[in-house]
Amino acid sequence: MGTFQDYLNFSDKEEYSQKQLKIMDKITFSEETEKAVKSINKEIKILCFAQVYCPDCRAIVPFMKKFSEINNNIKVDYLLKENNEDLLKKLTDTVRIPTLVSEKDGKMTVFLLEFPNFIQKEMKKDPDSYEEIKYNFRTGKYNREIEKELSDYLTSL
Repeated sequence: MGTFQDYLNFSDKEEYSQKQLKIMDKITFSEETEKAVKSINKEIKILCFAQVYCPDCRAIVPFMKKFSEINNNIKVDYLLKENNEDLLKKLTDTVRIPTLVSEKDGKMTVFLLEFPNFIQKEMKKDPDSYEEIKYNFRTGKYNREIEKELSDYLTSL
């Protein structure tokens, strides 16, 4: 099982790890989210395909790390893209990161592929704003929406 520390060490460039830790410090959850996540009373296994050099991963990974800190029933296994391309292709027909997969009763379900669902919808609705939406995603403008989408998914399991 890959730990968060393993994820930080996936790159030999310290600057990426430092960027990720800086983002981690900025992520805070609403009281409602904390309460909902704390109420999860069964083990949830998540595979997190990510690399610390990837700006999209740096936007998503902190949420999963913080959820697992709030509730130790949430088990996150951080996996390197390069070592797991076959599994990623099997699960998603592509190799994109970040990818989040829940594992329940032996069944794997992809619930995030590169961008949260609401971001993907915005990008499809307004293709001319794709780069702006991506920039806003990477810089934290949509953190509340990311928090809600991910916490809603976890509490639905």
